[in-house]
Amino acid sequence: MDATPAAILVACLLLSTASSSGAAAAGCLPSSIVVTQSGTGEWAHGQPVYAVAVRNTCGCAQSDVKVDCAGFDTTLAVDPAKLQPLPAGGLCLVNGGAPVAQGRDVTFSYAWSRQFGFRPVSSTVAC
Repeated sequence: MDATPAAILVACLLLSTASSSGAAAAGCLPSSIVVTQSGTGEWAHGQPVYAVAVRNTCGCAQSDVKVDCAGFDTTLAVDPAKLQPLPAGGLCLVNGGAPVAQGRDVTFSYAWSRQFGFRPVSSTVAC
């Protein structure tokens, strides 16, 4: 069976697309989630307030993002849809487990005597 040039071109494009999305997913690691925070200058119940942004630097969305939040405490209520401590293991779920897309930071504030690290631990890549 002879392959036409159009069929070869389509096959090459399909293989190229599959390879590039696989490469993008392979580059999405928990280290692609970057957590930044800074003091706001405000105080809540005698504690300094910190503003936090959770950013996905990967081109693929990442869901079920978990960060290390062992010992986390706050005198300011945090929306559990943005940061929810899990029952065990010192982990917190970000964005209710919903995807964190590139360019769509998840933000929240908390108040405590010191900053917490919120080190990214795991995520599920959706590419």
